[in-house]
Amino acid sequence: MEPQELETIVERCREGDETAWAALVSTTLRPIYRLCASYAPSAAEAEELTQEVYFKLWENLHQYSAGSNFMAWAWRVARNLLIDSYRRCHRERSAAWLDPEIIERLPASDDPHEESLRRQRLRIVATGMRQLPEDLASLVLMRDLAGWSYAEIAEALDLPVGTVKSRLNRARLELATVVRQRMQLRVVPPAGSAAEEGA
Repeated sequence: MEPQELETIVERCREGDETAWAALVSTTLRPIYRLCASYAPSAAEAEELTQEVYFKLWENLHQYSAGSNFMAWAWRVARNLLIDSYRRCHRERSAAWLDPEIIERLPASDDPHEESLRRQRLRIVATGMRQLPEDLASLVLMRDLAGWSYAEIAEALDLPVGTVKSRLNRARLELATVVRQRMQLRVVPPAGSAAEEGA
């Protein structure tokens, strides 16, 4: 949907049009759900968190400035709620992308082999996410898992786009290091193995 169309729907919502609210939810549900799923330890909690976010949006819709980026504004409204949830689930946050229910709801590829590899990578990345600092993990969640643009993230976090890109690059490098370390641990032969005995 074009930004102007979304803006028209938002304005109708502000005027009390209930059908417009249904259209707004339908239009924005996918990115909002994916963002919430990034912060929730299970599919059920992702759905509950999504409902809470929309309640907050409805409650604060009168504060939205017409003509600005609605999705970036929606993130700012939801941010405290999502961060609180993220902190509550800090030790289990990787479970959100390990949960089969959530992974199954992500857009699928037409190529079965490619889809299998993509889901495997998601699980590996999710496992490494819990070791990143909170601010860096949030950037990966917003950009790579929730699909937000650099401009949307920059506006939501009140940062220059260049800063977002540099921090995201750092986050990806740290995550890649974590993932590599985890994969190496998986292939190290146990003490006394045949590999060691033949060395």
